[in-house]
Amino acid sequence: MILTLKELANYLRVNERTILRMQEAGQIKGVKIGGQWRFNGSQIDQLFFPDASTTPSDETVPLSDLTRSHLAIPLSRVLKEDRMMLDLQASDTEGVIDELCGVLRQRNLILDLKDLQKRLLEREKLLSTGVGNGIALPHPRDPIPTLPEPVMIVVGRSEQGVAFEAVDGKPVHLFFLLCCQNIEMHLHMMGRLAHLLQLEKVAETLKECTQPEDVIRTVMEVERHDFLHEPE
Repeated sequence: MILTLKELANYLRVNERTILRMQEAGQIKGVKIGGQWRFNGSQIDQLFFPDASTTPSDETVPLSDLTRSHLAIPLSRVLKEDRMMLDLQASDTEGVIDELCGVLRQRNLILDLKDLQKRLLEREKLLSTGVGNGIALPHPRDPIPTLPEPVMIVVGRSEQGVAFEAVDGKPVHLFFLLCCQNIEMHLHMMGRLAHLLQLEKVAETLKECTQPEDVIRTVMEVERHDFLHEPE
């Protein structure tokens, strides 16, 4: 399970500043995604509760390994034109989640849609996935092993903007709903999204896209540039 800074502080019953000091000192490992810290729950358990019985899983892999692009799966490959809703009508968090999940419903891509919606809303109640700059990355806290594909992404765009309780308090215009079968794929794709969306010009271009093919083309151009300039 992946924990936010606040969730980890509550779990260990310490101040959030204590967690950050431990991270800076190298006592624990975390990764910043979309400007927010994420920590590997299993890794924390192994560090602080070594005697507790644990079941080996993908979560025991170090975060530094999980966030590398060794999976070599480009974001453009998992984006599908029929999984985009570029004219969202919702005006609040619940409405956006319902519209985005509706795309999965129409294509029979999820076994238990109500459970997914519940997970997504529970995640938003803990801490908004609105990372700022008009962008949100809604996702469930835990992977969904029963997905028919390793990763599914639904892209949503709202021209008017949605009050999504983003970290900067501004309306959100661009949504990437992410669902993965395992934690390794989740962190990989979150890293790819974070890299893409931190490029301000790219983010602004995506917010203006009204056709699915334009979204995919924009992402492909960035990934092609990254590939050609990747250090040997």
